[in-house]
Amino acid sequence: MSAPITETIKKLADSESAEIDLTTKDKQVIRLNCVYKVSDAPNFFLVFPPKTLPSNIDTDQYCPISIKNGKSSLTLTARILKISGDRTIELSAKNSINSESLREYFRVDTRVAINAHFEPESPDGKIQSWELEGQTLDLSASGLLAILPEEPPTKHQIAIKIHLKSIEKNVQCLGHVVRSKRLRKGRYQVAFHFDSISQKHRDTIISFCLQEQRNNLREKIQTAG
Repeated sequence: MSAPITETIKKLADSESAEIDLTTKDKQVIRLNCVYKVSDAPNFFLVFPPKTLPSNIDTDQYCPISIKNGKSSLTLTARILKISGDRTIELSAKNSINSESLREYFRVDTRVAINAHFEPESPDGKIQSWELEGQTLDLSASGLLAILPEEPPTKHQIAIKIHLKSIEKNVQCLGHVVRSKRLRKGRYQVAFHFDSISQKHRDTIISFCLQEQRNNLREKIQTAG
């Protein structure tokens, strides 16, 4: 265990609110709210409300966790060490995820539906409202690459809705077009960067990307076997 993550865990306040994605043995991902409790860093405890923990947790899976840290949140991955009763899990932090490394480490190839929408500030303006539906080619917490039926008529202040069906979550944010390229059959490949996104929705994307990475790795191992 590297020193930085251990020191980071030590700085977290006891009894902060947290959120975890737990994988069950039948490959379902369940997101639960809980409370962070200090232990001997990098280990820590999460305490859950009564009757919320599933009975078939896959303890071999690494878990993405978001823990409130002052006015922001710390997102990390952790390994389950022990499940005590029906309310407490002991875990060991493995690595944290910072905003600088999101683009490099957590951009995954994935196909999910998106909706891009623009609404002018004034209805009397020259630029009219528009809306396009498409599908992602890849996704990270800082942006996405998508296939759209048309080129976006405007480049900025675009409302983006991402439909993360595998975890039954919709993410909304504001972004701008970084680049676009015309493809065959009149379609366009468009790259968006997120300009305004809540920490909650950013953490949702991180959790989804981690889940997709696990799924992709599992498929590669099965194919190799």
